[in-house]
Amino acid sequence: MIERIAEAVKRALLPELERLSGRLDRLEGQLGALSQRVSDLNDHIVRLDQRIDQTNARIDEVRTDLIRRIDQTNARVDEIHRDLTSRMDKVHSDLIGRIDQINARVDQMNARIDAVHQDTVTRMDALRAELVSLITETRAELTHRQETLNARLDHLEARMDQSNMRMDAVMLDLNKIHNALVRLEDYDQLRERVGELEKKVAALRS
Repeated sequence: MIERIAEAVKRALLPELERLSGRLDRLEGQLGALSQRVSDLNDHIVRLDQRIDQTNARIDEVRTDLIRRIDQTNARVDEIHRDLTSRMDKVHSDLIGRIDQINARVDQMNARIDAVHQDTVTRMDALRAELVSLITETRAELTHRQETLNARLDHLEARMDQSNMRMDAVMLDLNKIHNALVRLEDYDQLRERVGELEKKVAALRS
């Protein structure tokens, strides 16, 4: 009985087990191929890791070289900056000194200009006062001279009038003498009168 049951179980399970065994064989083949692919991937990953390590090493080398160059450049820049700063400070100090000298010269020039201006103003004021005084004196002198000249002219006009009157008197006497000569009056009396007239004429001429 048991043998029959076992036989029946074998007949029922054996085909399924064979199918499962076939499937397992196929799975083992697939697993072998997959395992090979995984191994290949691992080898590829190892090679990639090596290349990455090499690349990282190169990057580190380049980075170290760049840092060294940057440090050298920074040092050179700092040196140039210090040199330029020193030069700029020197130039600034020199310019400040020159500006101070120029300002001092300008102040001196302004002081001299102010002094010359003040001296010029003082001299112009003195000259103006002197000119005003001279003009006033000259005007007073000219006025005095004009008044004196007018007085002399008046005096000369008065003397001219007197001279004219005396000339008229002389002419009258000459006419009388002429008339006397014409009438042949006493010659001695005529000479006396001519002498007197000559004296009067001499007196008029003086």
